Amino acid sequence: MKAAFPTPAISAALAAALLAACATAPLTLDDNMIVPGERIGEVELGMPLSTLMALKGAPLTTTPIKDTKATTYTFEGLTVAADDEVYWIIATQPTFHTSGGVAPGVEQIFARAAFGKPKCVVTRETVTAYDYGNIYFEADNVSGKVTQVGILKSTPTCRG
Repeated sequence: MKAAFPTPAISAALAAALLAACATAPLTLDDNMIVPGERIGEVELGMPLSTLMALKGAPLTTTPIKDTKATTYTFEGLTVAADDEVYWIIATQPTFHTSGGVAPGVEQIFARAAFGKPKCVVTRETVTAYDYGNIYFEADNVSGKVTQVGILKSTPTCRG
């Protein structure tokens, strides 16, 4: 019995289909996504400060963080803390969002439903923080709207 081999036309069509499947657009981080414990848009945790400045340009403001070697850098819609590397990022504009749609400006109840039970909740005078470990959000105590979404490798809100 003779083995069945695809004809040259079928082989060519199969090869073209496989190549087309591999020809996807290159990965871009300029998508405004909030990825817990990793990045917000193109700014990544652990990114060297020099890379941050090359990527984002001059910040709108800079503020030293008391009793540290770190500084906060404010850009359009983002606040970033870094010493030699980025170690936290906060989104303050609704253009930045999680894959589930959590963003500054959404209702606190929507964010809580998307994230589930927080590790802890801390209520301050004007905002309440909901901490999930590598992501947190703050909601205005009057309007109930999310004011900011922040990421770190591990958030400090729950620490005693």
